[in-house]
Amino acid sequence: MPTTPGNLAAGGHLEAMVLAGTTDTALAHAGDEWTVSWVAIEQPDPTTDTVRQEAAGKGAARIVRGEGCWYGNGLVYLNSTSGGAAGEGQIFALDPVGQRFACVFTSPSAAVLDNPDNITVSPRGGIVLCEDGENPVQSLHGLTPEGEIFRFAENHVVLAGERNGIAGNFSGSEWAGATFEPKKGHWLFVNIQTPGITFAITGPWRRGAL
Repeated sequence: MPTTPGNLAAGGHLEAMVLAGTTDTALAHAGDEWTVSWVAIEQPDPTTDTVRQEAAGKGAARIVRGEGCWYGNGLVYLNSTSGGAAGEGQIFALDPVGQRFACVFTSPSAAVLDNPDNITVSPRGGIVLCEDGENPVQSLHGLTPEGEIFRFAENHVVLAGERNGIAGNFSGSEWAGATFEPKKGHWLFVNIQTPGITFAITGPWRRGAL
């Protein structure tokens, strides 16, 4: 919580999320929901492990490998990259006004969704999920507000030195950094982490499933 909203350099205080009824979201299913409260972290030193230890000691909830995070639709969406019973990932949503936290999707297998990492919200309110798993071809997925998931792009980057002398099969490299251009939302920018490629993808983002 910043001392001065909009000025993070002015300092503030760190809080950890407590969920009524559980301290571990690892096995949460879509539809699970909790009331949220917050506990202060008195030793917010990022160079040590005291933050997690203090938070756990005060009853804060554990999220397995929490990575991507994005605000949209009035909610804060975040990924648990390897959460769920299958260990293939979960997507959660925090309602900061209603102080509710919900699991909106849990992957049942790598074939459905392989360890979601980066996340963003489309101009229409759908969610884009970047895979960071072990499948030989990593994909971009869409998740509708109703919970329907679908694959809409695959990484088939194979180079033979035609660009900057780089050669190799990079189809297993993760997607990362998905974001829509903010003015009109006509373009989705997204990266392949290795060897480092940025794609600009256009489409009827306000009319399609996303």
